[in-house]
Amino acid sequence: MAEVYDTQPKLHRSGVTAVDTSDPADTSGAIDSEGYNECRFDITIAGTDFASLETQVIFWNPRQEKWFGGSKRTLTSTGQHALVAECRGAIIFLKVTAFSGTSFSLDADYSLS
Repeated sequence: MAEVYDTQPKLHRSGVTAVDTSDPADTSGAIDSEGYNECRFDITIAGTDFASLETQVIFWNPRQEKWFGGSKRTLTSTGQHALVAECRGAIIFLKVTAFSGTSFSLDADYSLS
């Protein structure tokens, strides 16, 4: 049976043109998935001489006040991509961890279920 997403898509990241060299300083740009189990990211990528782009969902640990890395996914084409992460109420963030090519631009929306 197909997953039904309870929220309308919302903007998570827009106009990202560089790899994230560090984790976010805090949770201000993150997604609070309290009350939800999954987050679907709708990712749009444009680029020049695009070879690959790697993303990673990171999770906030409020007790330690640190980010912890979850799974990574490598995208090998421009266009629209969907990525589903099991979040179980955590605070999460979609990080760009690697890029191969000349240039890219990434936008990411999210929906929770």
